[in-house]
Amino acid sequence: MRCATRTFFSCLMLAPFAANAAPDSAAPQGRRVAVVVGVSSYDRLPPELQLDSARSEAARVAAALEQSAGFDEVRLLTDASATSVQLQALMEEELSKTVQWKDLFLFYFVGHGMGGDYGEPRLLLYDTDPDALETTTVGVRDLAAQLQKWVPASRYVVVTDAAHEQSLNGLVLLGPTGNDWPVLGQQSFIISSTGPRQSTQAGVFSKSFIEGISGQADANGDGVITGSELNTFLILAVPNATGGQQLPTVQSKYDPGIQIVDQRKPVEEATAPGPVLPTHRVDKAKFVLPAGTAQKVQCRETEVRACDPSCYLFDVLAGPCTVWASVDGKEYTTTVSVAGRGLYHCDLVDSALSCAAPPVQ
Repeated sequence: MRCATRTFFSCLMLAPFAANAAPDSAAPQGRRVAVVVGVSSYDRLPPELQLDSARSEAARVAAALEQSAGFDEVRLLTDASATSVQLQALMEEELSKTVQWKDLFLFYFVGHGMGGDYGEPRLLLYDTDPDALETTTVGVRDLAAQLQKWVPASRYVVVTDAAHEQSLNGLVLLGPTGNDWPVLGQQSFIISSTGPRQSTQAGVFSKSFIEGISGQADANGDGVITGSELNTFLILAVPNATGGQQLPTVQSKYDPGIQIVDQRKPVEEATAPGPVLPTHRVDKAKFVLPAGTAQKVQCRETEVRACDPSCYLFDVLAGPCTVWASVDGKEYTTTVSVAGRGLYHCDLVDSALSCAAPPVQ
């Protein structure tokens, strides 16, 4: 459904007819795998084209997919690790071996896009060269073909937040809308953060997307968020947050019943007792990670916190904390239990991220 801002209310009138489409009980119940790309720093673009929040937005989306939406595998590529070569290698060498036909694959991009205003939209990655745009940017048609070739999922979800002001070599930096992508099979959902020729307000779409997949888009409360429900939530939330200046657009041929998030629990799992988590608070914990990595920490009831190369967390609820780090272009994650104040040192041990807790006092 492609709608300009001036036709916003007619779009909303169409949405409810599909909003409560019942999930297909016969839909394949495979794994949910995601690749999230966020580029704030561009190696060869001028300073005025560097972005403030794309990297952090991508990190928050990745964390929400894993922790709130229950995705089984989430890969995060940011800045120097988000090159066309890295993305191609990830698809050919890893996802081609791990993604199977029953799975759902989600691709999320936040960064610069171009060509959306003349029908040849492309995504700009870290290694984009202004003097060789044809060969150092990724066209959405080429990316769609590569996904179908190397990532053999039965269900595809593509989300792009790639429309920003400014221009490059005389070309306006406008990314793709939903209908600029080829159709990725019968069970697919493709949405962009804006309508044609609209620019984004930084952080608004990603915030709404995170809220949606974390449960707010579940209109009927059944634990499943369908394409129709997520679309309806976003085309209400984003214009509301931007004064009607930004309206997400979904591909007109999307599957309204595609199950993007499924948080329903099996009967035996729902009745099993959950882990007993501590209830005391820790006044101060310091995390130290190896230098030269892109580090983040998130504890219970806290936002994701950047650690570069260390950070303090004050007055946190004791229990598990998740730690992320990017080393030589590879993403690592681990969990450490914070029981009391002290220094938590994290390093790579046998090609795995490991955090050492302080001794019990």
